[in-house]
Amino acid sequence: MLSKTQIPFINNLRGVAALSVCLFHFIYSTINYVTDENILNIVYYGQYGITLFFVISGVVIPLSLLRSNYTINKWPKFLLKRAIRIEPPYLVALALSITMILVRRQITGDTTADISMTQIALHLGYLIPFFLDEFKWLNEVFWTLAIEFQYYLIISFLILLVINGKLIGRLVFYVIILALPFCFLDLNFFPAYAGIFLMGISWSFYYVKKINIIEFLIVLIGSFFVVYFNFGNVDAVCGLVTVICIQLFNTYSNKVLNFFGNISYSLYLIHPLIGASIINVLSHSFFLSWQKPIVISIGLGVTILSSYIMYRFVEKPTQLLSKRIMY
Repeated sequence: MLSKTQIPFINNLRGVAALSVCLFHFIYSTINYVTDENILNIVYYGQYGITLFFVISGVVIPLSLLRSNYTINKWPKFLLKRAIRIEPPYLVALALSITMILVRRQITGDTTADISMTQIALHLGYLIPFFLDEFKWLNEVFWTLAIEFQYYLIISFLILLVINGKLIGRLVFYVIILALPFCFLDLNFFPAYAGIFLMGISWSFYYVKKINIIEFLIVLIGSFFVVYFNFGNVDAVCGLVTVICIQLFNTYSNKVLNFFGNISYSLYLIHPLIGASIINVLSHSFFLSWQKPIVISIGLGVTILSSYIMYRFVEKPTQLLSKRIMY
């Protein structure tokens, strides 16, 4: 029997989200390589895999805190567990990003690809958003890790309003989260996406019986309209459908999707570096219509293999180490 904190379908959703973003970047990063309008229109929605990831984090982090009887005294261990879980793969991806930029500069003579030690140091603290006028991310997906890290910091304090079980605490929590997008709508920071995260957060509260279904639906609908107002109907519907699917299929698990869920973090981190680069290079030599699916398949296949290796030797060991740290 599964415990309240085991939700197999979440891992399946991670796989769907990672593959969606991966295919979006593969098709759109090499401009004018794939020109079929039907394919472009379908793959375009792959970018909303980011919304799935944010909803999933909205579910997973509060569940982790609630099941551990979290108190502010446990904050250092919470942050340590998160760091051990996410930092090693991120640092590997950062090193790979730096290497590929330097190699490209060596081959092409592109002097605009300079990397400073300050820029690298800012990556280590997810601080690039504070210096975007001067520095940029070395990997196009890293910006979401900064959003997630900011979310970890904020939720680790605000969750204390909910843990005491009182309605007034939850109301203050909801008001703060729902107000953030209107107070600070800079897309490089967490507040802009707070409504998306709250969709998942509200479900996690309902799942562990912190709130009843009426309160859950009110908060979910409120979150939907905040997201709709700030981002439009696609993000809002995507977030809502994700929560509905988690509710309906939370015990469901598919072996193939579970595999991709396991490697989703590694896949997400390195697909722009490996798969997109392979496709870009091959696109100059293989541009016939029947060759393009093969090129993209090669890029995807190499990315999946590389992601599995990274998961097996970097991510999985750090997952096990993180689990050993007990509150």
